[in-house]
Amino acid sequence: MNKRLLIFLVILTIAIGAVVSQLMFGKNSLKQQRIVAQNIERFQVQIDSLQRAIDSCNIEIERLKNDSLYKENLLRTRYGMSRKGERVFQLVE
Repeated sequence: MNKRLLIFLVILTIAIGAVVSQLMFGKNSLKQQRIVAQNIERFQVQIDSLQRAIDSCNIEIERLKNDSLYKENLLRTRYGMSRKGERVFQLVE
């Protein structure tokens, strides 16, 4: 009986050692899982930032499609355009 118990304890210790070694050093170790979780967080931040940029561009597109006053203001200020027959004065500081 003692011999069987000793063999069982040795096998159990080896099995526990194998599981612990896999958790510490294996392909799916705790360290690797932490690295993957950090990468997921970093990529999620990038995704959120890019989604905000896409939303901003979509708003700009909608304004350019539908808001004629916005387009006119943009053409006047950014590109220096004017209507036909209008006089444009440039102030020099």
